Amino acid sequence: MTRRMHALTDHPESLPETRHVVHGVLSLDLGGLERLVLALARNGRQRGDRISVVCIDQPGRLADDARALGADVHSLDLAGDRSQATARAAGLFDRLRPDVLHTHQIGALWHLGRAARMRDGMAVVHTEHSDHATLASRLTDQWKNRLWWRRAGRLSHRFCCVSEDIARSVRRWHTVPATKVSVVDNGVDTALFADRSQRTPVRASLGFSPGDVVIGTVGRLNEVKRQDLLLRGFARIAAAWPQARLLLVGDGPERPHLEALAQTLDLAGRISFAGYQTQTEHFLAAMDVFALSSRHEGLPLALLEAWSAGLPVVSSSVGGIPQVVRHGHNGLLFDNGDEAGLAALLAHLLDDPAAAANLAAAGRDTVMASYSLERTADRYDAHYRTALTPR
Repeated sequence: MTRRMHALTDHPESLPETRHVVHGVLSLDLGGLERLVLALARNGRQRGDRISVVCIDQPGRLADDARALGADVHSLDLAGDRSQATARAAGLFDRLRPDVLHTHQIGALWHLGRAARMRDGMAVVHTEHSDHATLASRLTDQWKNRLWWRRAGRLSHRFCCVSEDIARSVRRWHTVPATKVSVVDNGVDTALFADRSQRTPVRASLGFSPGDVVIGTVGRLNEVKRQDLLLRGFARIAAAWPQARLLLVGDGPERPHLEALAQTLDLAGRISFAGYQTQTEHFLAAMDVFALSSRHEGLPLALLEAWSAGLPVVSSSVGGIPQVVRHGHNGLLFDNGDEAGLAALLAHLLDDPAAAANLAAAGRDTVMASYSLERTADRYDAHYRTALTPR
């Protein structure tokens, strides 16, 4: 199938369509996975593809953003009971007649992949964003997740992972045949996040003064992101840096606990919980330092976005991050759960603005060279073509 490049217009529905790609997700709620789906949808429309998104549970808060990009959004509305997911998806695919199903996370592959395999010639490409076998704390859960990968992996023609550590887990014990597995690094729209024009108005809306130094993070407020560690690390340096402020962008189940912790640490007046935001690039522009304290990650989109925004990055050394962040060159790494180590690195950047600027510049060079959205979309386009080749 010949791919034709087209410039994005104000009416993407008018573009010639050469291929119908369906992205399959549980929902389009705020998160790195979901933001990547929107970015791929936008890029796909630029390439002339017809784009649909099928949500198994519910549309989610980013559904309107996907529609604004020219994607059709369909929801099976099965939150809480997915037993009818495959049957409903099969009926939907009969109507849509897509060429490619691109699923994100294993649950979407299992339910939608079975429906796709009922249609002759429909290619299935999967992206795994997390290492579920490593995330599981109990051995029985680890084996259960490996079995889940094995069963669902049979449904895909190409099985992509966002980092090499996930790919290693997927290949281990032949959970997914090695010939199917490849690494496709996440990518971001570097131009979008380079815009700093909203720095002053966003800071003013948060109550920050021009002289404040803002340490921030972006991500869902859940246990795996360990924002509690970031609060405790910030508390260690707060007295020495009265102008330092902490900004948390995102929402989730841990928010009440984090707000209570801020009160306990006597930091309530110095921390801003910005909540759910669709235009995270505006809030990154308001930051001076980006911190990531997760206990597990693949290749976090938020880190790449922070580099694109020209921010120095401090991150836990987990998952695929050490393959991307070179300590002392384009970022600073601390051991998983090391509260004192995190605090020391934040203090170092506040004490040495020149070092922070050098790290930020090297980080932006890294993302520009290797993690652009166009590069990622090209890789997926190649996998679509391979999967569409008559087998």
